[in-house]
Amino acid sequence: MTVLYSLVGGQVHPYKFNKEQKIILVGVPGAFTPTCTNEHLPGFAKGLDKLKGYKVAFFSSNDCSVMEEWNKLYGHKDIDSLSDHSGEFAKTLGEAVDFGPTYGWRNNRCAYLIENGEVVKKFADPFLDGVLKEL
Repeated sequence: MTVLYSLVGGQVHPYKFNKEQKIILVGVPGAFTPTCTNEHLPGFAKGLDKLKGYKVAFFSSNDCSVMEEWNKLYGHKDIDSLSDHSGEFAKTLGEAVDFGPTYGWRNNRCAYLIENGEVVKKFADPFLDGVLKEL
């Protein structure tokens, strides 16, 4: 699996998928974008109690510092904030999209179930209600 990055103690590190945990990995085009900020991240933050037994992690093409601050403002301390700054992870998943000269390559809004470090399911609807319908 291509690497995602997280901020740990102020330092950027490759994210280590806990193979003992089921992870709902949620991709967004960008931190601080309207739908992602107003609906996507807060929806998962408010619904963490419905996802008992699952770890939630958000990723985007933003750098680790931006993802961390976005999560602090709109998310939850139990949600991991990850960076796909090179876009390689999104490309590997087939989720890379060119938003044109203004925003460049980003990832689509998406959600996946990760088990044992591997993608086992793609959710049709990446919002919390859509994920819950398919779990």
